[in-house]
Formats: sequence, structure tokens, C-alpha cells
Amino acid sequence: MICEEFAFPEFGFRVLLVEDNPDHVFVAMTVIKQVLGNSSEVIVAVNAAEAIDLVQHFTPHDRPDLILIDLRLPLGNGFAVLEAARTHEASSGVPVFVVTSSMFDRDVAMSYELGASAVLNKPLSRAALREELKRIGALRQ
Repeated sequence: MICEEFAFPEFGFRVLLVEDNPDHVFVAMTVIKQVLGNSSEVIVAVNAAEAIDLVQHFTPHDRPDLILIDLRLPLGNGFAVLEAARTHEASSGVPVFVVTSSMFDRDVAMSYELGASAVLNKPLSRAALREELKRIGALRQ
């Protein structure tokens, strides 16, 4: 899904990171800062219920510019978070990248069926994040 209607920020991305593993949070935050810059704000949700609550309360003024979701989460799963992000009006146009160690065909297919913009392998890498952001038009270089 290419988010043509979404206006990407010129400075300082706001990212919702949905990840329960502290090591993966550290890696993802490092990569996000390296690719999107140190002025980027990262909001971390450590379970599906927390992430869904955040998504449902976003407004057009405080929504993130990018959502990164793990599929395997406590208190639900990443598919539920992805579905919430796609059905909530304020976040429906926000790019959502599923970042997972599960590359089962059914998980990848379901991610795209629910509206994922991309499915990336864990651990998140600078090259993969940069490439997908370029592909959807969020980065110029």
C-alpha cells in the first residue's frame, strides 16, 4: 500500500514502535534514529492492547508518520494492531511496516491483506527501512 495522501514530515518523524522485546526495541530505535534522524520521536507500545489504545486515540494532529509492528505480541497480536491502524480514521493513511521474524507465507499474506505497506525481517536494518521509506516516497535519498 503506497500512502499517496499522506504528507510526510520535512523534519523529525514521529514513529509508533510496537515491540515487546527490549533488545528488538533497542535495535529498532537505533535504526530509526540513524535513518530518520535524532529529532525523530519514537513512541513504544509493548503489547497489542496498549498499541490499539494508542492508535484509537490518535488525531490528525498527533498521529505518527510511521508505524512499525511486530506480529507476536502479548495481549493480542500485531494483526489486531494493524487492523486498528487501518480502520481508525486518523491513522488510516499512515504507512505501517510489519517487522517480524515470521516469514511464513500466511503471515506475510495476511499482513498485506490487512493493509501493511511493507513486511520487513527482524532485526530491523538501516538498509531495509531506508529502502521501504524511499519506495513509498517518505525519503528523497
